[in-house]
Amino acid sequence: MNNKKDKKKVTKLAELLDNKFQVPGIPIKFGLDPLLGLLPGVGDWIGGVISCYYLFNATKEQARWSVLLRILINILLDVLIGAIPGLGEVFDVYWKANIRNAEILQELADHPEQTTRRSRWFNWIIFIGLTLIIFAVLFATSWILIASWVMISDMFN
Repeated sequence: MNNKKDKKKVTKLAELLDNKFQVPGIPIKFGLDPLLGLLPGVGDWIGGVISCYYLFNATKEQARWSVLLRILINILLDVLIGAIPGLGEVFDVYWKANIRNAEILQELADHPEQTTRRSRWFNWIIFIGLTLIIFAVLFATSWILIASWVMISDMFN
Protein backbone atom coordinates (compact mmCIF):
# COMPACT_ATOMS: atom_id res chain seq x y z
CA MET A 1 0.00 0.00 0.00
CA ASN A 2 2.59 2.42 -1.12
CA ASN A 3 0.13 4.91 -2.50
CA LYS A 4 -3.05 6.65 -1.40
CA LYS A 5 -5.10 4.85 -4.06
CA ASP A 6 -4.32 1.43 -2.55
CA LYS A 7 -5.07 2.67 0.97
CA LYS A 8 -8.37 4.10 -0.22
CA LYS A 9 -9.36 0.81 -1.92
CA VAL A 10 -8.63 -1.18 1.23
CA THR A 11 -10.60 1.24 3.41
CA LYS A 12 -13.55 1.46 1.00
CA LEU A 13 -13.83 -2.31 0.72
CA ALA A 14 -13.76 -2.68 4.51
CA GLU A 15 -16.44 0.00 4.90
CA LEU A 16 -18.61 -1.67 2.25
CA LEU A 17 -18.28 -5.09 3.87
CA ASP A 18 -18.59 -4.04 7.53
CA ASN A 19 -20.01 -0.51 7.99
CA LYS A 20 -21.97 0.61 4.91
CA PHE A 21 -25.50 0.55 6.31
CA GLN A 22 -27.28 1.73 9.42
CA VAL A 23 -30.90 1.27 10.42
CA PRO A 24 -32.30 4.69 11.40
CA GLY A 25 -32.54 5.08 15.16
CA ILE A 26 -30.15 2.20 15.86
CA PRO A 27 -26.47 3.09 16.40
CA ILE A 28 -25.22 -0.20 14.92
CA LYS A 29 -23.59 -0.19 11.49
CA PHE A 30 -23.28 -3.26 9.29
CA GLY A 31 -22.15 -4.03 5.78
CA LEU A 32 -22.50 -6.59 3.04
CA ASP A 33 -20.61 -9.29 4.97
CA PRO A 34 -23.43 -10.16 7.40
CA LEU A 35 -25.95 -9.80 4.57
CA LEU A 36 -23.96 -12.25 2.45
CA GLY A 37 -23.98 -14.60 5.43
CA LEU A 38 -27.75 -14.84 5.06
CA LEU A 39 -27.25 -16.76 1.80
CA PRO A 40 -27.13 -20.40 2.94
CA GLY A 41 -23.89 -22.15 2.04
CA VAL A 42 -22.45 -19.60 -0.36
CA GLY A 43 -22.63 -16.35 1.64
CA ASP A 44 -19.76 -17.14 3.98
CA TRP A 45 -17.78 -18.49 1.04
CA ILE A 46 -18.13 -15.24 -0.82
CA GLY A 47 -17.21 -13.21 2.26
CA GLY A 48 -14.17 -15.40 2.98
CA VAL A 49 -12.90 -15.16 -0.58
CA ILE A 50 -13.33 -11.37 -0.65
CA SER A 51 -11.49 -11.11 2.68
CA CYS A 52 -8.46 -12.80 1.10
CA TYR A 53 -7.86 -9.41 -0.56
CA TYR A 54 -6.36 -8.19 2.73
CA LEU A 55 -4.10 -11.22 2.94
CA PHE A 56 -3.02 -10.60 -0.66
CA ASN A 57 -2.17 -6.95 0.07
CA ALA A 58 -0.18 -7.82 3.17
CA THR A 59 1.76 -10.39 1.15
CA LYS A 60 2.36 -7.88 -1.62
CA GLU A 61 3.75 -5.47 1.00
CA GLN A 62 6.09 -8.21 2.27
CA ALA A 63 4.60 -8.18 5.75
CA ARG A 64 6.13 -10.51 8.28
CA TRP A 65 4.36 -13.79 8.91
CA SER A 66 2.93 -12.57 12.23
CA VAL A 67 1.01 -9.83 10.38
CA LEU A 68 -0.23 -12.39 7.84
CA LEU A 69 -1.27 -14.63 10.72
CA ARG A 70 -3.28 -11.83 12.41
CA ILE A 71 -5.15 -11.24 9.16
CA LEU A 72 -5.72 -14.98 8.73
CA ILE A 73 -7.13 -15.34 12.24
CA ASN A 74 -9.57 -12.48 11.61
CA ILE A 75 -10.72 -14.12 8.37
CA LEU A 76 -11.01 -17.61 9.90
CA LEU A 77 -13.03 -16.38 12.89
CA ASP A 78 -15.29 -14.48 10.52
CA VAL A 79 -15.80 -17.54 8.31
CA LEU A 80 -16.11 -20.18 11.04
CA ILE A 81 -18.42 -18.33 13.41
CA GLY A 82 -20.14 -16.64 10.46
CA ALA A 83 -21.23 -20.07 9.22
CA ILE A 84 -23.37 -20.67 12.31
CA PRO A 85 -26.92 -19.69 11.30
CA GLY A 86 -28.19 -16.65 13.22
CA LEU A 87 -25.22 -16.32 15.57
CA GLY A 88 -22.89 -15.88 12.60
CA GLU A 89 -24.66 -12.81 11.29
CA VAL A 90 -24.70 -11.18 14.74
CA PHE A 91 -21.00 -11.99 15.12
CA ASP A 92 -20.26 -10.45 11.70
CA VAL A 93 -21.98 -7.21 12.69
CA TYR A 94 -19.84 -6.85 15.81
CA TRP A 95 -16.52 -8.52 14.86
CA LYS A 96 -15.95 -6.52 11.65
CA ALA A 97 -13.02 -8.62 10.44
CA ASN A 98 -12.54 -6.53 7.30
CA ILE A 99 -12.26 -3.28 9.27
CA ARG A 100 -9.74 -4.99 11.57
CA ASN A 101 -7.72 -6.20 8.58
CA ALA A 102 -7.83 -2.78 6.90
CA GLU A 103 -6.49 -1.27 10.13
CA ILE A 104 -3.67 -3.83 10.19
CA LEU A 105 -2.74 -2.90 6.61
CA GLN A 106 -2.94 0.79 7.47
CA GLU A 107 -0.63 0.22 10.43
CA LEU A 108 1.75 -1.66 8.15
CA ALA A 109 1.75 1.22 5.66
CA ASP A 110 2.13 3.95 8.30
CA HIS A 111 4.89 2.28 10.32
CA PRO A 112 6.91 0.13 7.93
CA GLU A 113 10.02 0.59 10.07
CA GLN A 114 8.32 -1.44 12.81
CA THR A 115 7.57 -4.26 10.40
CA THR A 116 10.34 -6.63 9.50
CA ARG A 117 10.37 -7.37 5.80
CA ARG A 118 10.75 -10.95 4.66
CA SER A 119 11.74 -12.36 1.32
CA ARG A 120 9.13 -12.20 -1.41
CA TRP A 121 9.22 -15.93 -2.06
CA PHE A 122 8.67 -16.74 1.60
CA ASN A 123 5.71 -14.35 1.80
CA TRP A 124 4.07 -15.76 -1.33
CA ILE A 125 4.49 -19.30 -0.01
CA ILE A 126 2.88 -18.20 3.27
CA PHE A 127 0.09 -16.43 1.34
CA ILE A 128 -0.67 -19.54 -0.73
CA GLY A 129 -0.59 -21.73 2.37
CA LEU A 130 -2.89 -19.43 4.35
CA THR A 131 -5.27 -19.08 1.42
CA LEU A 132 -5.41 -22.88 1.14
CA ILE A 133 -6.22 -23.04 4.86
CA ILE A 134 -9.09 -20.59 4.35
CA PHE A 135 -10.45 -22.64 1.45
CA ALA A 136 -10.09 -25.87 3.46
CA VAL A 137 -12.07 -24.31 6.30
CA LEU A 138 -14.70 -23.10 3.83
CA PHE A 139 -14.99 -26.59 2.32
CA ALA A 140 -15.16 -28.25 5.74
CA THR A 141 -17.77 -25.79 6.97
CA SER A 142 -19.87 -26.30 3.85
CA TRP A 143 -19.57 -30.07 4.15
CA ILE A 144 -20.65 -29.99 7.81
CA LEU A 145 -23.63 -27.76 7.02
CA ILE A 146 -24.71 -29.94 4.10
CA ALA A 147 -24.26 -33.17 6.10
CA SER A 148 -26.25 -31.68 8.99
CA TRP A 149 -29.01 -30.59 6.63
CA VAL A 150 -29.20 -34.07 5.08
CA MET A 151 -29.32 -35.73 8.51
CA ILE A 152 -32.07 -33.41 9.71
CA SER A 153 -34.12 -33.82 6.54
CA ASP A 154 -33.73 -37.62 6.74
CA MET A 155 -35.07 -37.55 10.30
CA PHE A 156 -38.30 -35.98 9.08
CA ASN A 157 -38.79 -38.31 6.10
